[in-house]
Amino acid sequence: MKIAIIGGGITGLTTALALNKLGFSCQVYERAPQLNEVGAGIWMQPNALKVLDWVGVGDKVRKAGLQIDGVEFAKPDLTAVRKLNRHNITVNKQNRITSIHRARLQKVLFEAVPKGMAHLGKEYIGHSQEKDKVTIHFHGDTVTADLLLGADGIHSKIRQQLFPNSDTRYSGQTCWRGISNMNLPFDQKRNGLEAWGPKIRFGFAAISDTEVYWFAVAKAPEGQKDLKSTVKLKLQLLFKNFHPLVHELLEQTPQEKIIRNDISDLRRLKTWHQERVCLIGDAAHATTPNMGQGGGQGVEDAYYFSNILSRSNDYREAYSKFEKERRKKVDYIVNTSWQFGKMAHSPIGQQLFKMMLKWTPEKILEQQVQRMYKINEYM
Repeated sequence: MKIAIIGGGITGLTTALALNKLGFSCQVYERAPQLNEVGAGIWMQPNALKVLDWVGVGDKVRKAGLQIDGVEFAKPDLTAVRKLNRHNITVNKQNRITSIHRARLQKVLFEAVPKGMAHLGKEYIGHSQEKDKVTIHFHGDTVTADLLLGADGIHSKIRQQLFPNSDTRYSGQTCWRGISNMNLPFDQKRNGLEAWGPKIRFGFAAISDTEVYWFAVAKAPEGQKDLKSTVKLKLQLLFKNFHPLVHELLEQTPQEKIIRNDISDLRRLKTWHQERVCLIGDAAHATTPNMGQGGGQGVEDAYYFSNILSRSNDYREAYSKFEKERRKKVDYIVNTSWQFGKMAHSPIGQQLFKMMLKWTPEKILEQQVQRMYKINEYM
């Protein structure tokens, strides 16, 4: 069985590694002509790391990033409202969150894929399905496969061909991201922190000993752009009442490398598959980033899909089982993340959330986190 994967990001490459581990023949096609050091940071949480260990790259990912001991919610002056310590955000007191540059994570995955399995500079433009094959069309080239997996993100072209009425949902919030070249103070070195102000928030975590990934979120109309020459000043004014460390992070970031993206998710699809084609990761169930699980859920998809396919009689059965297995959790992640974002930018919502954080017992918080980290065992 030949499987084609469109999209050489985190989901597509992890899926290739998982399928290869279980003996399937697959090829990954990525539109970018080369891997570049672009983007910002990402968290690989314990559920994702468990899968990355299973495909054999977990230790390389940890080495390329930095492990976090705690996650802290704070006021603008960085006074803590509640901190989730290591035992709250690990599985069996192991497998800490790894904070890593997204491009470095992609590089680790790309280099782990067997030679000749991943192809750059292959931009998908469409596909056609015959009785027992799928023909994938690229610019000036075509390939055939038995199955086609769409791992091409929230703006998936494969999804648009399968389900032309599918649509994204704008949250009303926009996000700036950057990498600051500096050392964090000792007491923040191994923490992830998110500070909430009036309808704005700012978060950060180290991704190496000398680099810090940060993000800034505010309400905004959809589709606005910034001038590179003034974006840093704009953020400094927006977060003028925040702790000096926030301003130092902004100051130590090259303003031409500050990235802005509107925060959206994907409206729930009725199904993820059609005939021989199946969507995975953000192409199927993109979420807002408020729970730090977007990449993680794509990694989980790779694990579940490959194992279910290896235990199924045919691809139709596998597609149905995969969707049934994953729906409940990804719906929970998408909906909870959406609600979290709305609360974070509402004065009443912020107060309710802070009260919940302050008074929720440790055991309950830990149960909620472990629900997010749980993975069914196929190993």
